[in-house]
Amino acid sequence: MAEIAVLVLALAAIASVGAHTLLTGAPPTPTSPIVRRVVLDLVPAHLTGTVLDMGSGFGGLARRLARHCPQAQVVGYERSPLPWLISRLWQMLRPLPNLRLIRGDFRGAPLESASLIVCYLIGPIMTDLAPELAARLAPGALAVCNTFALPGWRAIDSRVADDLYLSPVFLYRMPDSLPG
Repeated sequence: MAEIAVLVLALAAIASVGAHTLLTGAPPTPTSPIVRRVVLDLVPAHLTGTVLDMGSGFGGLARRLARHCPQAQVVGYERSPLPWLISRLWQMLRPLPNLRLIRGDFRGAPLESASLIVCYLIGPIMTDLAPELAARLAPGALAVCNTFALPGWRAIDSRVADDLYLSPVFLYRMPDSLPG
């Protein structure tokens, strides 16, 4: 009987992730440890203000950002219930005082108050997001993008992770990064 319950729970979890992947067009894809290190190398540790993780998934990168930038308030947004639930469980078991996890769409996030946004989103979403960021991010705000660049933006720094995919990571700054 216990095996059936575990199987039902596993199938429900898979169905939940699958349904949200179809809804959003993007599966929850954790940032690898190698790419996380590259992201953190690009983010100033003395950063203050608000850091927005746009699609925080299972919370691994958001947790590392909260440790890396202890003076900043890190807010992770995740729509898919299972990854969000797992990230909340980690936060309950090992709380970080400067980390908040929100189950919801990052499109409602207060971009105007962000010091930094972090994205690991697929190309079409980045294409839609680029003009919104250009219109709403404050001057001097930073953006770090994993794998997918912001179309029309000029990176102030970029690195290639030494992982299997040679994942590029881009750093942008508002407003200097936009072509004049």
